[in-house]
Amino acid sequence: MKLSKEVTWWDTDFDRSSLRKYFHKHSISRRNYTSVQIKKVKGSKKWDKYEGIALQKYSSKVQIEEILKRRRTRRVRSEVNITKEILSKLLLFSVGITDSENNYFAYPSPGALYPCTLFLTINLPDFKDDIYRYNPYKHMLEKYSLNTGHYLDEVVIDNQLAKFPLKIFFTSDYQLLEYKYGELSYRLLNQEIGHMAQNISLYAEYLGLNTTCIGGFYEEEFKKYIKEYDLLYVMVVG
Repeated sequence: MKLSKEVTWWDTDFDRSSLRKYFHKHSISRRNYTSVQIKKVKGSKKWDKYEGIALQKYSSKVQIEEILKRRRTRRVRSEVNITKEILSKLLLFSVGITDSENNYFAYPSPGALYPCTLFLTINLPDFKDDIYRYNPYKHMLEKYSLNTGHYLDEVVIDNQLAKFPLKIFFTSDYQLLEYKYGELSYRLLNQEIGHMAQNISLYAEYLGLNTTCIGGFYEEEFKKYIKEYDLLYVMVVG
């Protein structure tokens, strides 16, 4: 399909980020405007009936089955205290490098490029009011912006969720990704983020922590302190 005489969908020499930039710009929430109109929807998803094979239902018998069965969105904090050790394990086994010899991560990524970058604010003992960036290659929290962590509470629309002690911001600067995948990049990036968030959710369930995944947030508040990255997803853990 030709866009013009000179440019086609598969011409990798022109700016392949234009569609992503347009969509992202017009799909964010702002304090004075939201692109999402919330409506009450009753009923369930329409499901056309076809003949098929009935599958047996089973009770959970092993730990992984029990964790999968228990996983829920919970909008209140648990009574579990998050220690530095718990946070370290949560990041390592959910979104970190689990095979250091081969640099294999805990989740699949398009072209093994790992374009998603995590930023965190941590309202816990032993942590300062900074914005941290998680570096999986060194398994460390980098002090990205000092004394600004509390400002990112404004990103979370729900005041109750803003009180959770651990907030995880899923971002990307699209480094390498668009060069390789072009217009497909935005779709692939969101798939990667889904893998990461589910890992965090399941490991948090194992630890007895509550989580909520947030799709609607004020990205402009985030951009005041982290300008180089787009914010695509937010999780709160506590």
